[in-house]
Amino acid sequence: MVWNKTKALFFAVATAFATGCSQPDRTPDPVPLAQPLRIERLDQDLFRGAADSSGRFTLKLYAQYGEFFRIYVEQILQGAPVDDPRLSVVLTRFANDPDWSAAQRAADSVLGDLEPQRAQFEAAFSRLKALFPDSLTPRIIAFNSGYNYGIVPTDSVLSFGVEWFIGPHQPVIQYLAPENFPQYVKDRMRPELLVPSALSGWLKVHYTRDIQGADLLTNLVETGKVMVLLDALLPDTEPALKLAFSPEQLAWCEANEFLMWKALLDAEQLYSKKDEDISRIMNDAPFTNGFPRESPGHVGEWIGLRMVQSYLRANPDVTLPQLFAMKDPLPILKTYKPR
Repeated sequence: MVWNKTKALFFAVATAFATGCSQPDRTPDPVPLAQPLRIERLDQDLFRGAADSSGRFTLKLYAQYGEFFRIYVEQILQGAPVDDPRLSVVLTRFANDPDWSAAQRAADSVLGDLEPQRAQFEAAFSRLKALFPDSLTPRIIAFNSGYNYGIVPTDSVLSFGVEWFIGPHQPVIQYLAPENFPQYVKDRMRPELLVPSALSGWLKVHYTRDIQGADLLTNLVETGKVMVLLDALLPDTEPALKLAFSPEQLAWCEANEFLMWKALLDAEQLYSKKDEDISRIMNDAPFTNGFPRESPGHVGEWIGLRMVQSYLRANPDVTLPQLFAMKDPLPILKTYKPR
């Protein structure tokens, strides 16, 4: 099997960014939210509150952030139970740690007041409300996890770790252990990935039905639906950012779409329910095992996106709510003919 490499790169980049991967006729105009969306800054409130020597700042944070504060201290930070009298000591030590305080200073400097991101979130959830009128608009909370968690969607909160989006060249990121934070992960710690990464996490939790035990085809299609929805919510965001690919990785996918699909068919993996077959295509990695090193990891998101886009082009009257109501992947499979 011959995989196109550099010779197709520039043409593919031009094609990808000229056409984009959005479907303009499926991108709705934003509708006003019930109230203006804001980003709550648990990260800053914690680091400022830790200067309170009385330790009462934990009570204030609990009162302000409610159940999410419990999730933060017990699960995200893995510090102490929210009702543990030692919690203030644990949080003070965290805030005074030179590495985490450096990460917070970098976040304050690089991300500032997060106003551009707030505006993106508001427009995206306004579009989601236009598409799905009953959709929930979550509280959005920024935290500092000490590189434990990047995106945490709950039932009613979309939260993210600011330290994951301060730029890969920050000294604190360079110090992260490579065995836990390989370079391809560090390369993604860019401010411009904050909104698409957070929204992707929210949609995967709230708009993907339970497909545990399903085959690879079902995984591709269900993920592709989410990626099409993400595309509609962020029409002005570069396609590579929505996929967490580099431009070169997106170009490689464009140039090798048919060969990737042929490889899956030749290996008879499309209907496989084996964890190893599904994780190879769907899970994150520096590249997709079995494909050239120029390929991205989680390439299944892009293949699924292309499959669902083909179906929508062939069925222009199908709305996104109708698409998400579909459970049978075969109608979508039948319209996908990569070349």
